[in-house]
Amino acid sequence: MRRQTRDRLVLPALVPVVLLVAIVLVLYAFSRILLSLSHNAATVTALIVAMSIVVGAAIVAGGTFVRPSSLAGLVGAVTGVAMLAGGIALASIETEGEGPAAEVTSVQLVAVNLAFSPTSLTVPAGEPFNIVMDNQDSGVQHNVQIFATEDFSGAPVFDGKLVTGPAKITYEISALDAGTYYFRCVVHPTMTGTIQVAEGGAAGGGGEGGAPTASVTAQNIAFDTDTIELPADTASTIAFENKDAGVQHNLSIYTDDSAGEVLFKGELVTGPDTITYQIPPLPAGEYYFRCDVHPTMNGMVIVGGGGGKGPAPSPTETTAPGPTGTTGPSPTEGPSGGGGTAGVTTQVTAEGLAFDTAEIVLPAGEETTLHFVNNDAGVQHNIVIATDSSLSEQLFTGELITGVAETDYTIPPLDAGTYYFVCLVHPAMNGTVTVA
Repeated sequence: MRRQTRDRLVLPALVPVVLLVAIVLVLYAFSRILLSLSHNAATVTALIVAMSIVVGAAIVAGGTFVRPSSLAGLVGAVTGVAMLAGGIALASIETEGEGPAAEVTSVQLVAVNLAFSPTSLTVPAGEPFNIVMDNQDSGVQHNVQIFATEDFSGAPVFDGKLVTGPAKITYEISALDAGTYYFRCVVHPTMTGTIQVAEGGAAGGGGEGGAPTASVTAQNIAFDTDTIELPADTASTIAFENKDAGVQHNLSIYTDDSAGEVLFKGELVTGPDTITYQIPPLPAGEYYFRCDVHPTMNGMVIVGGGGGKGPAPSPTETTAPGPTGTTGPSPTEGPSGGGGTAGVTTQVTAEGLAFDTAEIVLPAGEETTLHFVNNDAGVQHNIVIATDSSLSEQLFTGELITGVAETDYTIPPLDAGTYYFVCLVHPAMNGTVTVA
């Protein structure tokens, strides 16, 4: 190739292309370096490289001729400066991060049936901590607000994000001075509790620690024990195994067999699977545990006995569930839309996590139809009829209905007397069935 052709035709076209490709490669490599750095380190590195480009370009431009070798030297110098600055920044970051990361204290808090459990938490003073809230109220919003005053006056120390159940959220809370603080749900101000911030205090109220650990197994619609022993006033754990394939079980703890006040409500587990329940500190005493899906699976929790589990019950100790509710047509006799005799309550509505009646009246010795309306959007409800509030003998178990929806329950003939009805998912929704 003739020199004149190369200088006037090839080089003017080739040099810009080569420079463009080189610039793209350098920018891509440099961007990888900057993205791996912290914000401040990336800013300093970019400034150093920019300065090197300006200085290098000034040196090249100061010459009589701009030769390809000069441009290549500029690119090489800038690349070297970029890699050197990025390497120094990365090395400094790795050196700073070699120290052990501080472990943040976490405490567990459950919101269920429009109440917190537990209502007392303990965290160390002068250290940030987390509250892991498990909202188990389907379709209901809860949060955590923390105040320094018992009457919740003034600005909150912490105002947590609202979360719609069922869902979990971890609240990251800045360090607090030693003292007593008060928490509540902003949507439901009756949901309240206290936080004890103590110097050198260990986390309490559902913390992740806690021993001894008890174990419970669900198999063949029965627990392998009718007694669970836990330590008093100490967070503990229960290792729960569900061996019933395709069947949901859980373990919940109540003050007594009426299941009116829940102390802990375990997450439902579809078998075969395992889960570890974090149990909040409980005062010494005797409590009641059960599976909320199959209330005939139940037993006693003895707090203060030192952990472990009692002997497994014999198969004859498990009471078989009563007849299962089915969807059926309304009977022909009785007033239109009623399904029963005159004066009989044949419709029950669930709305706002409450039934619209505390009493259902049914005729004795007759099969009747109960029209059930669930107006709680996205929330599951049903009706269970049992001999009493212990639910040890269920006479009718209605299908779970997710609102907004309605169904007809066919109630089998019942003897005259007084019975108990409840929503299996929300035991605080209950009342009396009068059969006459």
